[in-house]
Amino acid sequence: MTDAEFEAAMARIAGGDREGLRAVYDAYADKIFRIFLSKVRKREDAEDLTSEFFLKLWDIARQHRSGAGHRAWLGTIARNMAIDFLRHASHETPVEDTEEHASMIDPVSTEESALGGVHTAEILRFLSEDEQEIVRLHLAAELTFREIASVLRKPLGTVAWKYRTAIGKLKKHAEEGRLS
Repeated sequence: MTDAEFEAAMARIAGGDREGLRAVYDAYADKIFRIFLSKVRKREDAEDLTSEFFLKLWDIARQHRSGAGHRAWLGTIARNMAIDFLRHASHETPVEDTEEHASMIDPVSTEESALGGVHTAEILRFLSEDEQEIVRLHLAAELTFREIASVLRKPLGTVAWKYRTAIGKLKKHAEEGRLS
């Protein structure tokens, strides 16, 4: 979806037209879901958050200000919602259940990696949290480095450098036979 098409859809949403929301949903539901899945790691939570995301988009459509970079704007909203969700979930977890809770959010994801069919969680364990997030946003959510920089509020050069570093680490581990 181009910026112009997105702006037209947002204007339709602001006017109460559900078809505008349908157009944005059709174009971005999968990408938004993958952003949520990369952060919360549980399919059910990512599905719930994706639904909430589009409800929120409906509610904030009148506040939207047009401009270039709608994909980064959508990604920022999704990332912030995921962070809020995780923050809220951590406050609900009783102290004695911490280990059980950790195993619930950290198991191998059902999300298949773009790097050879190995589960993402298995591959990304070799990377720092920043590197993991950048790789997931680029490969799974298909955001450009510029969009990732906007979402993460990091310089474009830093995002590109961390991505290249992460891919280099993964190639090294693959050559050493540790990715399997």
